[in-house]
Amino acid sequence: MPAHALLPAVNRLLQMVEQASGLPVAVAHQGDIDTLATLRPAKGEQQAHLILYKHQDEASSYHVAFEAALLLRIVQVPPELRVNLTEKREAREKVIAQVERMFKGKIGLAQARSVGQRFYDGLMVQLRSMGPGLWADRWLFEQAPELRGLQAAVLQGQVQQNVPCLNAEVDAMGPAAVVKASRAMNAAYAFQSAELVGIPPLAIPYQASGFEALARELIAITRAAPITADPDREIVDGWAEKLGLSRWYSWTRP
Repeated sequence: MPAHALLPAVNRLLQMVEQASGLPVAVAHQGDIDTLATLRPAKGEQQAHLILYKHQDEASSYHVAFEAALLLRIVQVPPELRVNLTEKREAREKVIAQVERMFKGKIGLAQARSVGQRFYDGLMVQLRSMGPGLWADRWLFEQAPELRGLQAAVLQGQVQQNVPCLNAEVDAMGPAAVVKASRAMNAAYAFQSAELVGIPPLAIPYQASGFEALARELIAITRAAPITADPDREIVDGWAEKLGLSRWYSWTRP
């Protein structure tokens, strides 16, 4: 799906980013990326924003639109105020120690350490991306109604893919704080998706598991009017406070 094959609504969004940032946006297929799509904002000698997508199919138009929405938020933050979420060693080591205790005598220390690192890293990626992602999904629903058919398919598929995280076996696979926080974020995604696509049953598994109240609190944070120049950071910090993760990371300048 070359850039010229993107739906008109997506090209319109890319133009919005270019106008806001004063820099071009390139879109390219790269089949070996870990996610369905990713973005690389312009910096240093790279004087163009880049959005990569994994699959050459129709759904990629929505994935590109989603990344464009996130990019639009990023470029509106003054460069001198932009920050990256970075790990805190003590939080990472706490997760690793919990994993070592859980699997003592079952796997080697080196493997346990690697597993713990993945749990910590995965949760931080989820925390950094999912809250702003909910904002982007809702913004696209409002601003690009032409994409709603694709959006419905993408959201339903992702919600269904996340549901196994509620299985009881998962409780024995990772630290309780990590599992609970991850489930709560998935619940927020499910409840908002159910609302956007008009299919309330999508959220029933999380409702039955007791996550509705927390999920709705997380959603409300993504809908609050920003009070600083970096609304995504506000969302991440707000979610972290609700999830007990405020001391698990720090913000640093690029």
